[in-house]
Amino acid sequence: MSEESNGTSYRPGLVQAGRNIEEESFRIIEAEMGPHSFDPEAWSIVRRIIHTTGDFEYAQLIRIHPEAVSAAVRALRGGAAIYVDTRMIQVGLSPWRLQWFGNPVFTPAADPETHLMAEKLGLTRSVAAFRKMGERLTGNIVAVGNAPTALLEVLRLWREDGVRPALVIGVPVGFVQADTAKDALWEADRIPSITVKGRKGGSTVAVAVLHALLELAQKESR
Repeated sequence: MSEESNGTSYRPGLVQAGRNIEEESFRIIEAEMGPHSFDPEAWSIVRRIIHTTGDFEYAQLIRIHPEAVSAAVRALRGGAAIYVDTRMIQVGLSPWRLQWFGNPVFTPAADPETHLMAEKLGLTRSVAAFRKMGERLTGNIVAVGNAPTALLEVLRLWREDGVRPALVIGVPVGFVQADTAKDALWEADRIPSITVKGRKGGSTVAVAVLHALLELAQKESR
């Protein structure tokens, strides 16, 4: 931790002006949303998604497994790694939030070997990337915001190879397999997961979910 010139401690994160804007945004969301049935933890996730996307429809689309938040908080506070399908998620995550518990972030598809593996096996690069990770996903967090095939591969690894991520965030956006992959994740009710119905989603939604979970983990550690 560094010190400012006036001798006060500096904590990385939002500056006061940024905090004021975020708090005002949350106030507006609360007012426009009105009464709802989400518990405080689930609402913090939904509110963060709405804040990121400007889209209140996510309040109807969100699906949060009963064990998702507790599993995520436990894993994050234990320093779990976060495996993501896109660099967009990786670069979108706030470094200062990740520093709270030292959670590393990996984008398996960035490994050049996955391209060769995909070509050899006739797979998408996303499938090859997560297949290559295999057991390394166990106990860690998986976040898929773009590639439905990556999410389907994670489900296959769970079903056939006994790979057990602590949490799967499955919010791929798109028109081919996105909705069916998310439905398949939700129907695998033994997997702690957070997903959304339909075609909507994306890397920004995955980042919003992860930020909300990191904030919940930080809150519980105080």
